[in-house]
Amino acid sequence: MKTLRSILTFYKSFAFVSILITLASVAIVYLSGSKGVFMIQGFFWFKIFSLAAIFYINNTYKKDEYYYYKNLGVSKLMLWIPTLAFDLTLFLVTIITIAIHNYEALP
Repeated sequence: MKTLRSILTFYKSFAFVSILITLASVAIVYLSGSKGVFMIQGFFWFKIFSLAAIFYINNTYKKDEYYYYKNLGVSKLMLWIPTLAFDLTLFLVTIITIAIHNYEALP
């Protein structure tokens, strides 16, 4: 339970930016209608690059915060893998669901 709470606290440090990118991508795919299916690949790579930028910025500017999590018994790997996996899964599920919904809505 302590580990999960630590991971959620860590995720809150960049969740706003990450969810904002996801919502903007989903909105563009939704507004594109049936052509949104063809944009998924581009938005996927945009999300990957934005997550890499978030990773770099957190490791550069918030490297002292890792001592806090280390004292709680949570390693860097234990922080990053679940947060990045959750964020990427959330992105893929929402964008694919919206794209399929728009694509199937056509007569």
